[in-house]
Amino acid sequence: MIADRLGLFVDAVYDNVHGFTGLPLLVATYAYSFQIYMDFSGYTDMALGSAWLFNINLTQNFNSPYLAASVADFWRRWHISFSRWLFDYLFKPLQMHWRDWKTLGTAAALFVTFLISGLWHGASWGFVAWGLLHGAYLACSVFYRPYQKKLHATLGLAKTRLLARWQIFATFNLVSFAWIFFRANSGRQALYIISHIFSDWHWARFRFDIPFEHENLVLTGLSLLGYFLITHHLTGGKSILDLSRTNGFYGYLMCSTLLLMIFLLGNYYQTKSFIYFQF
Repeated sequence: MIADRLGLFVDAVYDNVHGFTGLPLLVATYAYSFQIYMDFSGYTDMALGSAWLFNINLTQNFNSPYLAASVADFWRRWHISFSRWLFDYLFKPLQMHWRDWKTLGTAAALFVTFLISGLWHGASWGFVAWGLLHGAYLACSVFYRPYQKKLHATLGLAKTRLLARWQIFATFNLVSFAWIFFRANSGRQALYIISHIFSDWHWARFRFDIPFEHENLVLTGLSLLGYFLITHHLTGGKSILDLSRTNGFYGYLMCSTLLLMIFLLGNYYQTKSFIYFQF
């Protein structure tokens, strides 16, 4: 319902990046961040729900990753089964092998682990760059972490709501920046997007350049609003799946509302396969 509608705009921009500058590139990049999350999280939710029909409880695979306060926290929330596999079978052995290097060994182990993660997605420079970026984020955090609390205390930001929101904002943007390399069709396209994403930024031009019908724009907005309203406001932080099992009437009402939204707002005419089917 949401990912496929966002994909209409993302594909139109990313498949013709040289036809755009500024705001369309920025909006398409953020749209892709939500497209890949909605696509992959929805795909695994279907697997979880299907398994429940046979009384099989599979592990949780996503936990609000875009509310993460750091890139390390993001990887504890995103594709959890894959993240745990990387941690247990790549990072830990590498960290032990380089334990004599201490902090440098931990940073190197993180960097190599995520380089391999990029290669696992495919033999493409875009995936390699994506993995290298996440490896660099995490490696840098190893050196920054000892000074983090002191810096926050010095600035008077320790344990403040402002700091918490800033960390979420910064993490989301770092992750979204890396998604550019993941989605772009080539390294040159990714570099073009990065170099032109803040140039020639005019709202009036965006209104003319946007390759998106007004109907799709409205329906996508309604879908996103409904999703976040239901999942983050009405549920009180609980999983919709948990509510459907434990809270009789309220759970049925929630699921019925979601089903109605899917029937009314779903994109049935230009269906796309799941992004992660290629991996």
